Amino acid sequence: MSKFNKDILIIGFGAQAKAWALNLRDSGREVVIALRKESKSIQIAKSMNFATLLLKSDEISNFENLLLLAPDDQHAPILASITSYLSEDQNLFYAHGFSVTYENLNELYPQQNHILLAPKAIASEVRYAYETKSPLVAVTSEEYSNDSGKESLKNIIKDLGITVGPVVSSFKEETNADLFSEQSILCSLIPYGAKHSFEKLVEKGISPEIAYIECWHEVKLIADAMLKFGPLEFFKLISPNALMGGIKAKDKIFDANLLKTYESLWQDIESGKFFHATKECDFQKLQSEVLKEWNNHPLTEQFQEIGSKLKR
Repeated sequence: MSKFNKDILIIGFGAQAKAWALNLRDSGREVVIALRKESKSIQIAKSMNFATLLLKSDEISNFENLLLLAPDDQHAPILASITSYLSEDQNLFYAHGFSVTYENLNELYPQQNHILLAPKAIASEVRYAYETKSPLVAVTSEEYSNDSGKESLKNIIKDLGITVGPVVSSFKEETNADLFSEQSILCSLIPYGAKHSFEKLVEKGISPEIAYIECWHEVKLIADAMLKFGPLEFFKLISPNALMGGIKAKDKIFDANLLKTYESLWQDIESGKFFHATKECDFQKLQSEVLKEWNNHPLTEQFQEIGSKLKR
């Protein structure tokens, strides 16, 4: 019988935390949200009928599972602030391996189980997959956990709505792969490739409406086909023009310089250089600059006019 009398404490209440909280509650789990006293999310959590708890509360010691769903850079300071309230053998869950990998939280808090449970989906998809019983995959690691933590992981996987896998990994492998894919394609080549392609079409006299559909909306259509059919069938499926054009562009874009860039990105991640850069980065300033770049861009205007009507 567990020595804990409470089930799940979610720390943070951003998009992922909301999705996890709803899924777990709908599966019959007792879920409480822990937030700082000044957090504006307290009222949001209460409006969604979640019980709330202030951080730095001795009640934290009563929970078997602490889900750290605050931003990665907040994990270390949060744990430092609640150290005196942690209990031996508590399960600390992470949706990404970043803080454990680069700040050695498992060594700083050796009395707790550190467990990776990383759904490979944005928050809205985590919730949608649960509600529609759609496939959802996650990457997990039990390398810093005892048997009781492993049993808790098994149950939370089921109640969160993970239906594929999970894929067993390590904190470091998941972290480095995730960081690299974000930099090499997901948050760089895809959105900025779409942006530059849109601008080129408009420059050449193509209407913004057509350019938007071809360069942004069709990204989903291609991604859906890739996931549905796999590499072999995808390349059998696309038209002769698309196949020939794609290979022509591939040979020009994926040249030695790009591959050298990929190697550089990987080395920065593996060496820890990227981690140290994140510690020095003014995220709010960076985000403000990025949002300013996209805010009045014609591609954004087209999304607001026609793209929002095409969303699922």
